[in-house]
Amino acid sequence: MGIGKAIALQTLALIVTVSLSLAAEPVTIEKLQADPQSYHLKMVTLRGAAHQIQILTSPPSTLPRIDTQCLMVHPPYTFVLSDETGFLQITVRARPPCVSQHSPAEPPDVADGDTVSVDAQITVTPGSGTGTAGATLDVLAVNIQRVGN
Repeated sequence: MGIGKAIALQTLALIVTVSLSLAAEPVTIEKLQADPQSYHLKMVTLRGAAHQIQILTSPPSTLPRIDTQCLMVHPPYTFVLSDETGFLQITVRARPPCVSQHSPAEPPDVADGDTVSVDAQITVTPGSGTGTAGATLDVLAVNIQRVGN
């Protein structure tokens, strides 16, 4: 391996390590909502109870269905995370594998009432108001772990 590749790999490893270490200390929902812009495009760890789990389904297609058409085993879903300071909607992307449409989907990683730790990517979309007024806070789960109660 060339020196350039070795340096690039070391730099990537350092970035990943720093990103993971920044996400290690839980942030309260209140703190995140009070100053969302300071967390824009960053990883944070949130901890709380999962509620209102909703699997996101696509509307039925008007096109003919092909038997080989596939569906994700782990479909996308949302849930509300609550801690002692507030609540926040979390989005979880679909995960492979993709299987025949006749195979059953797996249940979400969380159940209602579970205490979880969520590593999440934060994205803030500016609103039309001044400051943070009207801004949209999107929280995309990257990793979810159940935590003992």
